Amino acid sequence: MSDVSSTAPTMNKQLVRAAVLVAILAGSVASTKTYDLGGGGDYQHELTLLHMLAFSSWFGCSVWVSFVAGLVMFKNLPRHTFGRLQAKLFPAYFLFSAIMIGIAMVTSSALGWGLQSLGCIMATILVNLVYFEPETTRVMFERHKVERRLGTGHEVGILKPKDPEKANDPELKKLSKQFGMLHGFSTLFNLGALGVGCYWINFCTQQMVAVASSSSSG
Repeated sequence: MSDVSSTAPTMNKQLVRAAVLVAILAGSVASTKTYDLGGGGDYQHELTLLHMLAFSSWFGCSVWVSFVAGLVMFKNLPRHTFGRLQAKLFPAYFLFSAIMIGIAMVTSSALGWGLQSLGCIMATILVNLVYFEPETTRVMFERHKVERRLGTGHEVGILKPKDPEKANDPELKKLSKQFGMLHGFSTLFNLGALGVGCYWINFCTQQMVAVASSSSSG
């Protein structure tokens, strides 16, 4: 068998990959013409590029987490393994999201594009980061304790034990209800952020189309 450790990501490898991308971006900026998108002075091109990189990184990551990654993992991992993995991934996801939207807010302000929509997105991210994610994870681990006592949690692709007696355990039902409510609110906030993100993508497109039209007519 091949040694997968030799190809696994490490901090040094990740830094090298990031440096390559930064170098490509820098070369791209140096070789393209700067267009005025309504603000930013002499750095409007760089600000717009940084804004689009940050925002699109958040949006793409959110779509992947919300509609692909979680479903694939849930259908292929034992439920407790899936839960422990999500408990590690979600804090990183929300922190990454907050950083990316923070950069988008700073660059948007410098470009004169406003902050209201991005501020709404940031608010939903912070609510999830500070409250819903840690509270949902806490309840999930409490439920895991009960499920281990009942001899369940190893199932793949199902939300509750197949055994009706185990599934109807009063303590398990109580914790499952709490978990479902917290997870539901967290998901709702996340989808709300994506909805506002769709509006912001349309706004950015309008800005670029307006600039392109102005440039071609001039």
